[in-house]
Amino acid sequence: MKYPRLAVALTVGIFSIAVCAHAQHGHDQMKGMDMPMKHPEKMPDKSTLQPAEGASIKIISPKAGQVIKGDKVNVQFTLIKGKRGEHVHVYVDGEMMGMFKSDKGTLNGVKPGEHKLEARVATADHKTELAATDTVTFTTK
Repeated sequence: MKYPRLAVALTVGIFSIAVCAHAQHGHDQMKGMDMPMKHPEKMPDKSTLQPAEGASIKIISPKAGQVIKGDKVNVQFTLIKGKRGEHVHVYVDGEMMGMFKSDKGTLNGVKPGEHKLEARVATADHKTELAATDTVTFTTK
């Protein structure tokens, strides 16, 4: 190649753009922490839950058996963070639909049917979930 430095610079530049785009994509999922996830993630197995260390959560809304019209589900819960809890992961039918630092939020795009909602207290690293969970079943129409 006639201009090897230019080829290296272009390769590095393209790689940097790809990395930045990937980082921005991940940031969009986490922006505000009280926004629903754009790309649901599968719920980790309960065997991976770490000790609660004083953390607890209780789902207030939706109520068990509640029928909700539309695809937006308002969630509300009481949260005790304990020693390590920092925010809440919310799963619908085993897929993460949102992360919330506050005690309420809205899940968008919930399909019609009966659903199982599970809320889990999570630590600041976003990977560790504590044995502080609550579950409720509801229906959307």
